[in-house]
Amino acid sequence: MEEQGDTEATPPVTESKSIGLQRIDLELDHPQKVYYSGHEITGKILVDLNEPVNAIGIRLKCKGEAQVYFTDRSAGIRRKFSAGENYLHEETYIVGDANAKSTITGGVYPFSLTLPENLPCSFEGRYGRVRYSIRALFDITSVYRFSTNIIPFTVAPTLDLNRDSLAPLPVSEKQSKVYMGQTEPLKMTMSLPVRGYVPGQTVPIQILIKNYSNVIVKKLRMVCKKVVMYHSTEKSRKHKEIVVEIEQPVDKNCETYDIVFDVPAVPPTGMIHCKVIDVLYTLKVEACVDVSEWYYRMFQKNLKVRTNIIIGTIPLENYENPQKILETFPLHDTDQKIYTEDEFTREGTEEDETNQSEKSSPVYEKSQIYRSSKPDRDDPTGDDGDSDGEVKPYSPMYRVYKFKSFTGKEDEDAN
Repeated sequence: MEEQGDTEATPPVTESKSIGLQRIDLELDHPQKVYYSGHEITGKILVDLNEPVNAIGIRLKCKGEAQVYFTDRSAGIRRKFSAGENYLHEETYIVGDANAKSTITGGVYPFSLTLPENLPCSFEGRYGRVRYSIRALFDITSVYRFSTNIIPFTVAPTLDLNRDSLAPLPVSEKQSKVYMGQTEPLKMTMSLPVRGYVPGQTVPIQILIKNYSNVIVKKLRMVCKKVVMYHSTEKSRKHKEIVVEIEQPVDKNCETYDIVFDVPAVPPTGMIHCKVIDVLYTLKVEACVDVSEWYYRMFQKNLKVRTNIIIGTIPLENYENPQKILETFPLHDTDQKIYTEDEFTREGTEEDETNQSEKSSPVYEKSQIYRSSKPDRDDPTGDDGDSDGEVKPYSPMYRVYKFKSFTGKEDEDAN
């Protein structure tokens, strides 16, 4: 939360005019305000003064924290639960210091601030968030100051799928069911080539249906969910969001179906270094059966197959090749690696050599909070006031890769 001195001491606009302050702004150099743990935030503070001012100095303040807040109804009583973690609280004077006043003439003041290692990534959810912000303060006295707007920025996640032993493994899940009044089962298998994917990558799901019964399967329903666990000291709350939902008609003469979807800009599995929020992703394929009698519908549930997938930020090297880039990726807490144009390819080709100069900049896209899988069970979030008095919604930016599409969309675009 904000210190009392900061909250009490921001003078009105009329007083800023009286000391000759026209404006104070803070600008970050990264156009999308995305940074990694251990890397530098750079920018500049702009102070426009009509005349020099005798003041303590110009201070930079950077904060990072997690907050969780949810309510729970039990035995007719609603209780509020909350938790928080502080990751970053850095204050440094760009001009002057806290010990004595000096003459400040105004102008442009560049700055750089190194983020600590082991920061959890930015996250926004229904019942909690991890948020980072920065602002500049012009301290006239110890209790009298002016502030820029609070600027939220994204601390980008890092989860290398090549370091996860389960990510490159294929997935095959099977389920079967004998329906009431039937002697033979309905069987369904869901298969994926690997378990690990990154935003922008296509997830190809192959579904095999063996229907030995007389039950009619009307359609297949695939749902990818983001499952978020919010933890307080006393209780945890699970919230499921529907990230992607697809329905596939079923032909009784066809046994194999392919469903594909692209992973959107979402946070990675795990929320590393955060103890109050955890994230995982599930896939469910449901064979929707045609049961007309109401009393059958009470017992004849659809056949469902479920599995977990891993969402990372650095793709599997031996599965698919994303578009070539030149960028520094922090792989974990201490190492960094620079991917060159050949390191994302299994073997160099003439086409690669021809297109060496065609490199794209990394793309970051805004995340979102998706619709709840069971909105009727959602409770009010409780106290959702933001830190630093910042109340505007914020959407973190996550890295999205570009791949050759399974669905042939690139070929269509080329034509």
